[in-house]
Amino acid sequence: MRIGLLIGSVQPPDLFKDREVENTPYGTPSSPIARLESERNSFHVIARHSVPPRIPPHRVDHRANLWVLKQSGVDCIISVCSTGALKREIPIPSLAVPEDYIDLTQGQTFIENEIRHVTPVLDRRIRSALLDSAKCFGIPVRDGGVYVQTRGPRLETRAEVRVISEWGDYVGMNMGSEATLANESDLPFAGLVTINNHANGLTEEEPNYRKILADARSMWETVWSILETLPGDLFDR
Repeated sequence: MRIGLLIGSVQPPDLFKDREVENTPYGTPSSPIARLESERNSFHVIARHSVPPRIPPHRVDHRANLWVLKQSGVDCIISVCSTGALKREIPIPSLAVPEDYIDLTQGQTFIENEIRHVTPVLDRRIRSALLDSAKCFGIPVRDGGVYVQTRGPRLETRAEVRVISEWGDYVGMNMGSEATLANESDLPFAGLVTINNHANGLTEEEPNYRKILADARSMWETVWSILETLPGDLFDR
């Protein structure tokens, strides 16, 4: 099975070396498409913040990224995102597979010149497979919860965190837009999020971007352990 994989701060070294970026009708994707192979699946990988990371979240061209993955023939999309916890009881660091999302940015859309309403969903088959794969390795992963997308590039104010913590469990700046565009493209979509800090104001410790980034990057091997053992027959179940 061919899986589109969107990654951010969590990325393996040298994956995109000596590859060229393709142009799309929506602009230039964040990175070339790189390949990772597992025993059962082929992963077509885009680094949403480019390589090395230089595109801030509010300037990521999600449409170009999703369009080029669709054209490459992927069967589904998995988004790996670094997030902040909106609940004090969520351990840091940890992993989660959200069950739903809220996008406060109004995102991006492929639907510009027609009346068509897409019902957004995180695919239950991919979610279940991610959770089962983690269980095989004994990797603790939170099942469910709501991802809340804010715009960035700044982190959220304490007042904003108080509001959105009533709605959701994880806060980030990318997955909601990617999920919506995948749904518009008829590509099943799910997210695997790393939780690398408590959101602003939940604890006495101030969020530190350098530490958040380092912690996210340190989780790549764990993330890949989950991804590489995904079954190749997800949609035959």
